[in-house]
Amino acid sequence: MAIEFLIPVSEEVLSLRTTSEPQTLGNKIKIHTETGGIPSFKNKRIAIVGVQETRSIGQPHQRKQNLTGIRKALYSLYIGNWSNSIIDLGNVPIGDKESDSMKVLHDIAKEMYQRNILLIAFGGSQENTLGLCSVYNELEVYYNLTSIDYKFDFGGDGNLISPDSYMSKLIANRPNYMSNFCNLGYQSYMVAQDEIDLMDRLYFESFRLGALTPDLRVVEPLMRDSDIVSMDMTSVKSNELQGGLTQVNGFTAQQFCALGRYVGISDRVRFVGIQNIPDTSAAANLTTQTMWYIIEGMHFRVNEYPFSTKENCVKYVVSCDNQELVFYQSSVSKRWWLEVQAEQDSNQEIRLISCAENDFYTAEKGVVPERWWKAIRRSII
Repeated sequence: MAIEFLIPVSEEVLSLRTTSEPQTLGNKIKIHTETGGIPSFKNKRIAIVGVQETRSIGQPHQRKQNLTGIRKALYSLYIGNWSNSIIDLGNVPIGDKESDSMKVLHDIAKEMYQRNILLIAFGGSQENTLGLCSVYNELEVYYNLTSIDYKFDFGGDGNLISPDSYMSKLIANRPNYMSNFCNLGYQSYMVAQDEIDLMDRLYFESFRLGALTPDLRVVEPLMRDSDIVSMDMTSVKSNELQGGLTQVNGFTAQQFCALGRYVGISDRVRFVGIQNIPDTSAAANLTTQTMWYIIEGMHFRVNEYPFSTKENCVKYVVSCDNQELVFYQSSVSKRWWLEVQAEQDSNQEIRLISCAENDFYTAEKGVVPERWWKAIRRSII
């Protein structure tokens, strides 16, 4: 089992528990230690694991990312009013090849998926996303991927599709069970027009940084439809992280934490990756505080997806552009969903996609919501 390959949490980190307050995370979560081994998974809802692999981001051969500072910061945070039981699995070891490290991450993620435990992987690079997505491909389960990143990561060296980019690998993978890809926070001047055109041709979704920062609530329906969320620290502005690999423009630390809370609230998210973390104390603190908000968000999950019954929903039928659009609003959370069925295919199963309340009012005015239109196009290509 891959669990056996995990590296226990260091004594340097564990020693902090003796001097920390009883209500801090370090004294409340179950921890993989050298002496105690891996704790029981019984009744656990959240697992965290560190990834030390950095070769794909141009670091020296087999350089290990130091995750000690991140864990120290995490263990010092106070718990919220949560019912979530958390386990720290330790770190994924550095393999002889990068693919060895990703294989261990894949196997860990697969086991957490089968145990219905939310996995938060921190450290490493976007290659982590490949390891997480490969679980769905192996199990032949369709999934939606959302990436918080300042670019799309399709190409490189002047090529639209680069064999070294993780997104190109995801698209080229066969079999491919990725139903949708959504980018949050791309910066137009950092993305080639060819990449934007490719996103349009594939009917993927993308939202510029400037379109999100005035009101982050627009991401809630997008997170609600996500199975895997990749949170790249390069999407955070550099002065928030005391330098590193980040950009002059980007999300603020507060906005990044807010995005984490939306990730946690989503009933559907199973894997979260936080990667490309600069080696600064500010980055370590932001990583752990984002994890804190993910954990808090999970505490407020309503578990409305997928619908086991529509009894707690109000159905609305709207005539729009020669189409009948069917909306549902939850009487519990007041959130909205929209029916999708491929055109000219009455045999295809009707499914629901998340949407915003504004999509309903837009449809009433005769404008087809873009999320519905793109979902229809993806279902027939």
